[in-house]
Parts: sequence; structure tokens; C-alpha cells
Amino acid sequence: MASQEVIGGGRDAEGIRADGKSGQIRQLYTAPLGKLTAWVAAALRKLNIGGKLTVGFGILVALMLLVVALNYLGSIAAVRNINRTTDLSAPSAVASARAQANLLRMLGEVRGYLALGDESYRDGYRLANEAFLADMRELEGLLRAKGESPAGRSNAELGMQEIGQLLAEWQPLSEQLFELRNDQLRREPALKILVSDANPLIATVVASAKAMMLAQRNRDPTAANTALLADLASFQSSFYAMVAGLRGYVTTGRESFKYEYQANLNINEGAWSNIAKEGTTLAANQTALIDRMAKSRTAFLELPARMFEAVEGEHAREDLYLFRTKAVPIAERMLALLDAVATQEQRRLQVDLAGGRDQLERAQQIILTVGAAAVLSGLLLGLIFRDSIAGPIQRLTGVADRVRRGDLAARAKVESGDEIGKLAASFNSMTVQLASNIGDLENRRREQENLARRFRRQSEYLGALHDTSLGLIARLDLAELLSDLTSRAAQLLGTEHGYVYLVDEAGESLERKVGVGVYATHIGQRLAINEGVAGTVWNTGEPLVITDYQNWPGRAAAAAQMDITIRAIMGVPLKSGDTVVGVLGIAYDDASALDFGEEEVELLKRFGQLASIALENAQLHTATAAARREAEEASNRVGEQNRMLESLSSKLSKYLSPQVYSSIFSGKRNVEISSSRKKLTVFFSDIADFTATTDKLESEELTELLNQYLTEMAKIALEHGATIDKYVGDAILAFFGDPETKGTREDALACVRMAIAMQRRMKELQREWVDAGYKLPFHLRIGINTGYCTVGNFGSEDRMDYTIIGGEVNLASRLQAHADLGGVLLAHETWALVKDDIESEELTPLTIKGFSEPVRSYRVLRIRGDQPTPVPVLRHIQEGLRVEIDVPFLKDAGRAEAIKVLEEFIAQLRT
Repeated sequence: MASQEVIGGGRDAEGIRADGKSGQIRQLYTAPLGKLTAWVAAALRKLNIGGKLTVGFGILVALMLLVVALNYLGSIAAVRNINRTTDLSAPSAVASARAQANLLRMLGEVRGYLALGDESYRDGYRLANEAFLADMRELEGLLRAKGESPAGRSNAELGMQEIGQLLAEWQPLSEQLFELRNDQLRREPALKILVSDANPLIATVVASAKAMMLAQRNRDPTAANTALLADLASFQSSFYAMVAGLRGYVTTGRESFKYEYQANLNINEGAWSNIAKEGTTLAANQTALIDRMAKSRTAFLELPARMFEAVEGEHAREDLYLFRTKAVPIAERMLALLDAVATQEQRRLQVDLAGGRDQLERAQQIILTVGAAAVLSGLLLGLIFRDSIAGPIQRLTGVADRVRRGDLAARAKVESGDEIGKLAASFNSMTVQLASNIGDLENRRREQENLARRFRRQSEYLGALHDTSLGLIARLDLAELLSDLTSRAAQLLGTEHGYVYLVDEAGESLERKVGVGVYATHIGQRLAINEGVAGTVWNTGEPLVITDYQNWPGRAAAAAQMDITIRAIMGVPLKSGDTVVGVLGIAYDDASALDFGEEEVELLKRFGQLASIALENAQLHTATAAARREAEEASNRVGEQNRMLESLSSKLSKYLSPQVYSSIFSGKRNVEISSSRKKLTVFFSDIADFTATTDKLESEELTELLNQYLTEMAKIALEHGATIDKYVGDAILAFFGDPETKGTREDALACVRMAIAMQRRMKELQREWVDAGYKLPFHLRIGINTGYCTVGNFGSEDRMDYTIIGGEVNLASRLQAHADLGGVLLAHETWALVKDDIESEELTPLTIKGFSEPVRSYRVLRIRGDQPTPVPVLRHIQEGLRVEIDVPFLKDAGRAEAIKVLEEFIAQLRT
């Protein structure tokens, strides 16, 4: 034996030498660690288990506190940078962006007010301005809070200083724009020329022409005097048309009015030339009138060119010019500066975040270093406790395991005098006592174990079915239902592997919706019919049990890629009615000793039936909820669109005649450039001597009177079914017969009834105006003609007007000019249509410029059947005599004075 040990020892020495340097290096590292472990273990053997644990946990707690302290110190600087970012840099960038938005809003509100004059835009500007100033104050405070000295001010602070200077220029400029928008004469130079310079000259020409015509009527009715009177009438009417066209062009800028002015200017030139030729035949007073007319007319003709230049130049609207040349550049500069501030603050934000990130990374490196040291210390303590505590316990556990396996002769070694040594001695005594009782208990255990196993299985099956029937059927969320369904099924049969496949919407394949255990991967995998267990169950509609799955020829190709070997598998169909909608599968791996018997198959079939019902309920709930959401969303969208359309249509209706508005929005008329010829009744009204009357009124009074007059006339027009074409200053152009018509006769009768109603309402308005203190109320003249006109949309694809044109329209305008004050004058065509319902008297045929034949006209008296009413205006015209007395305006002293004047005139005539 001694010789054998020596030989063995020699072989060991040779093996050590064969390891070479690698063994020496390993010993270099492990030897010190082994010595340290042995020294500490020897010191710990003197302590009991409590003392050993106290020492070990004390060391671990000290290491943990060290890690926490280093973490705290390393994160202070990072927190400082993060706080700077949160409190200053980020709010600065947000405040700058918000200030840009409010500045854009201010610019838009000013633009809206200049375009529409709606006070809501001015209110919106004030709100936006207040918000912008608040943003600027906030931004300045944030920049000051960063603590930069004046000598080292950033570009952002310099930009804020420039923004302050620009804002000081902007504030008074916005108010100047608002004041210009509210003062029409200041903002429209052309209108100022018309009102201030042209109107006095127009009044002089008109008054002189009237006086000239009155003097000419008193002269002998020779052919020359009659021709001169006709030229004076042509001069007067063409001059009225020139002024109307000029006013229309100045107020609207439409080229049609400029054309009207130029066309009538040629007519006026011709008439003036004829009048000038007759200068030698005129009386002295007429010569003076002609001279005054010539001077005023010459001075007036110099003004339209200035008006045209003002309308067509860039100063046509002074408020828009000032907005475009001053306000917009200031706003754009402020926006650029705010954008620069926002950009700089964003860069600062990125720098602060990067600094915080770097500091956190350094703190993490320190923590990792100290943590690694703590882990090494923990490993060392683990090795020590393994030898002094875990080793004896492990050996004692090994002996206990031998006893558990039936080796009652096994005994534990008492290695120390601590609690573990005492436990080993007690364990040995208990083992001896256990050996004496184990025989009797073994027999009784075997008997009761069989009974308990059967009872437990039956209880588990019944409980699982009860939970499934109450829990799964109540579930309506499909994903949650499938997941719980599979987990319950696997738990029911004592395994962790299972899946659920559902038939896709096209009905062409099965898709794995849920998987547990080995089937948890490859969710979404598809199987064709008859592919694998699930495909076979889908095809047959019957449960399928495979006890040797690895050798089953129908196994799916994907089964070979699974990490665990499946030994047995069972699948049951999930049905909706008679249709298979899915497959529930449960499997045992090769580590399980369970098999699928008749009891398991029957139980899983019942489980599948309950799951099918729950699945059908969940699918029905999902479909119902989706349909309800879609219906609600569609209803909300339709409601919102309807509200938008109602608001838009309500606004558009203010700019269109109700008939045109109704025909467009009902779809009867397309919005496109088109026209047609129709027989219409055309209505034209104008206020006599409007210029002379308005010259004596303030602009506010004129605006009030004109708006009240147009409003009242428009109400009457709409009540009688008229289509209002346009308002031309104080004139109204309307027509009957399109887009709606009641027939030519009914349209003409409605137009005449409307004209009578307007004159009656005008007399009521005159009395109201006299009571309100206006001494020169308006007098209305109306002309009506019936004939074929061209009606439709005229203009461009982007801007069009619905209007009428043609000679019949011009004739209605000319008839209006020849009507009496407060009177209605009809053309022959209109009179022929309404003569059975309207009383009238025919006048001397009129010679009208532009018409080769004299025009027959009829003065309207009343509607047949109406009781004659006292004529408020007493009027008598004959050769050498023209008398008009407006009775409603003669009250008290004025009436007495008028009677006295008339009596004096009568006395003079008699003598």
C-alpha cells in the first residue's frame, strides 16, 4: 500500500508540472482569496449563527449606504441642470413661441378689421395684444432670471430690446389704422375729392341747368327754343348719368361705372356743344347762367382724372397702404426676432439637457464601480457563510433528503456546537423515532392517497366548469377572453401548454390568437385546413386526441421548431351554431406523465362548448360596439357640417337677393357664368336732388337717413317678390320675372303695386324725418318698364354678379328721371299689362336720348278700387306756370306764411 501511494503521488506531481504556467497563474489569484476565506471562517466559527449574520448584514448595509451616498453626490449637479431646464430654458422657448402666435393673431385681427370693419376683429386685436404683452413680460422675466450681466447680454436679450423698440412703433400705428378705417374720407382720397371738391360744382351745374330750363320754358315755343330746351334736357340727364357713374366708380371701383361715366360724358359734350352754339340767341339772364355752368362744368371735368388716379393708384385705401408698407414690415421683423429668441432658447435647452445627461452618466459610472466592489464583497461573504453556515446546513439537508427517500439508517454529523450542531443531534433522535412509526403510516397513506386523488380530480373538474360558466361567458373583451380561456383550460388539465386558433374573416385559414407555454411564441401563425391538429379539427368539426404526437403523420411543419417536445395533444372545436369558428388545443410535453383519457376528452368538450358561447357573445358585443361608435361618429360629423353650412348660408344670404340665394342653395341654379333672355319688369328708383339735400347734412345724418330709406324700401320689395339687383348710391334697381316668375302680367302688376307701396311709405318717412328735425327730406321718383332683358351671372370665374342688362333697363332709368316728385312713371308695355288694375293718365310722349322714337309714358294715379286719398303734394304745371305745395311740411306759422305769399301772387296776376 505504501508503495502504491508513492507511485500515485509521483503521477500527481507529473500532472502538475504538465499544466505549465497556466496553473501557476491560477494559483496566483486563488491562493490569497483562499487564505483570506480560511482566516475569516476560523474567526466566525467562534460565533453563533446570530453573530455571524449580524457581521455579514452589517457589512452589506455599510456597502449599500456607500452606494446611496455616491449616487446622491453624483446626481446633485445633474438635478441642478435639469431644474434650470425646467424652470427657465423650456418656459422661455414656450413663451417665445406663444408670443409669435399672438403676434400673428394681432396681425390677422388688424387685417380683418381693415377688410370688413367688424368690431369683433378690433376686440380680438385687443385680446391678442394683451396676451402678447403678457408673453413678452414673461419672456423678459425668464431671461433676467438667468442672471446674465449687462456686459455679457445674450443675443436673445438684445433681440428682446429691439422687439421693445418695434413694439413702441407698432402700438400707435395700430390705433392709427383703426382711425383711418373708421374715417371714410381720410382713407379714400377719391371719395374726398368727390365730396369736398366735386359736389359743390355738381350742385352749381345742376341748379344752373334747372334755372336755364325754367327760363327757356318761359320763352316763345319756336323751333329753335324747343330744340334748345331738348338740348338742355339731354345735357341735364347725361350730366346726372355722368355723376351717377362717377359716384359708382369712386365707391366701388367697378369698371362698368367708369364706362358709364365716359359714355355719358360724350353725350353731355354733344349737348353742351349744341347749347354753346345757341349762345347768341339767349337772354341776358340765360347768358349769365350759361357762363356759370361753363365755369363750374370746366372745373368739374378736371376732377374725374384725379379721382380715377386715386382709385387706381396704390393710395386708393390709405389704411391698407399704411398697413402694407409700415405695419407688416414691423410685424415681420418682430416675428423674426422672436423666432431667433426661440431658436437660441432651444439651443440652451439642448445644452442644459446634454450637461445633465453627462453628469448622470458620470454618476452612473461611479455607482457601477462601487457596486462592483459591493458585489465582490458580497461574493466573498457568500463563500465564507457557505463554509460556516450553508455547508453544514446543506449536509444536514442531504441527510434529511436521504431520510425522506426512506433511508432511515442515515445520520447527521455534529460538526460544531452552534445551533446547527444541536439541530443535527435532534434530527438524529427524531430519525430513530420516525423509523418506528413509519411502517404503520405507510400502509394507511397508500389507501387514503388513492381516495384523495380521485376526489381531488372530480372537485377540480367541477370547480373549473363552474368558474368557466360564470366567468368566461360574462367576458366581452375578445383578447382578454381568449387569454383567460386558454389559461383556464391548461390549468384544468394539469399542463401549461395550450393555444386558441380562430378562423380568419375570409374563412381561408386559422390564425393563432393566444398561446401559453411553448405556444406563447409565434402568435399570429396561420394553418391551412387539415394542417396539424387544429386544421384537422377545423375540417372535421370533431375532437381529436393524438397520444404520440412526434410520430403522427399529420403534424404541422412548424412543430419541429419548438423548444419543448410535445408528447400528446388534444383539440376541440369552438363553434358558432354548426360552423367551426376556432380550435382550442391542450398539450402534454414529454416531462408530463398525464394522458388524455375519456374523462379529460369529455370535460374539454364541455369546456369548449362554454367557451364557444362566450366567444360568440364577445364577438357580437365587439361588432355592436363598433357599429354604435361608427354611427355616433357619423352623426356627429353630419351635425357639425350642417351647423357650419347653416352659419355660412346665413352670412351669404345678406349679400344675395332671397330668390337668388334660394335658387343657389336649393340646387336649381348653378354658380357659373351664364345668361338668358327673359321678359322682365324692370324697376328703377332714385331720390330727387339727392346731392343738394345731402350737402346740407352731416355724414352721420346722411348715413342714418340713407340706411333707413334703403331698409324700408328693401322690406317692401321683398314682400312683393322683387329681385333686388343692386343699390347704386341712393338709387335702387330691381326686377320681376327671374329667378321666379308668376307670369308676365302678374310680375308687372306686383312691380307697380310695390312702387305705390314705396311712395306711400316714403311719405310716412318724410313726416317722421320732419318731426326729427330734418328740413330737406328725400323725394322719390320711380320708373317702370317691361321688356326682354339679358339676365344671369356676369363677371369672371372668381367673381361674378347676378344682374340684368339691355335697352329696357336703360329705359326704366330714363323714365325715372322724367317722373314727378313722389310719382311713378310707366312705359307703354307695362301700362298695357296693368291697365285693368291700375288707374293712370297718359302723358305727352317723351324724347329720350338713345331712343329713336318718342316714348309713350303713363303717370300712376292709384290702384283701381282704392279710395282716393288727399294728395299730400299739390301740383299744377302749365305753360309759364309751375306750382308745387308739399302740404305735410306746412304746419302752423309756415302754413299761414304760404297762404299769405300765394295771395300776394294772385293779386299781382290780377293786376
